Amino acid sequence: MALIYFSKIAIFAAYMEEQSKQAPPIERAIDHLAEKGYFIWDDFISLSSVQELRNLAETNREEGNFKKAGIGKQVLFQVDKSIRGDYIQWIDKVPENPVLKSFIQEITDLKEYLNQTCYLGLKDFETHFAIYPENTFYKKHVDRFQQNAHRVLSFVLYLNTQWQNGDGGELALYLEDEQKIIEPLAGRLLLFRSEMEHEVLLAHKPRYSVTGWMLDKDMSLTFLP
Repeated sequence: MALIYFSKIAIFAAYMEEQSKQAPPIERAIDHLAEKGYFIWDDFISLSSVQELRNLAETNREEGNFKKAGIGKQVLFQVDKSIRGDYIQWIDKVPENPVLKSFIQEITDLKEYLNQTCYLGLKDFETHFAIYPENTFYKKHVDRFQQNAHRVLSFVLYLNTQWQNGDGGELALYLEDEQKIIEPLAGRLLLFRSEMEHEVLLAHKPRYSVTGWMLDKDMSLTFLP
């Protein structure tokens, strides 16, 4: 009898897991964010859109629009290649490129939906292109600064077409009970709480992404700390 009972439990658990997989990505995102603090959303945008955004990033890099990324905010800002090696270009909230404009709208809609369902108090977001050249990384850190604690959720959209094992540039997310390694696959969106420790592992090939943060303040209120 006990064997039959536990078999029924296993069947029910498998059924619930399958039902969860069939739920819309946004619903699974909310559940996983609440439970684990992160969510991986594959195929957030199409591969053609990934290529368009990567081409845009490469063009801007060639035109000299990227700058060396640093650490810290405001008076604490510094550039330290021993900690992070990426180059960034901040993205305007009303971009001219139609694919980039569509992505910004997707993030806006996602922010609003998360507010409606999770009551996070998200008011704005900021985002930039990021390029990690070969043999660069970003050591373990958190995105929520003590001096500027307005970042609530971090997100990364990967633009690495034809990425394969050995190319590097994975993101290591440090959870309470495990280390989660996320491969930077093209079109994949990663969401996670900004206070979670994470690092970008050594990139053996150039690594492209759009990285951003959902905030609990309006970016137009620049007088806020």
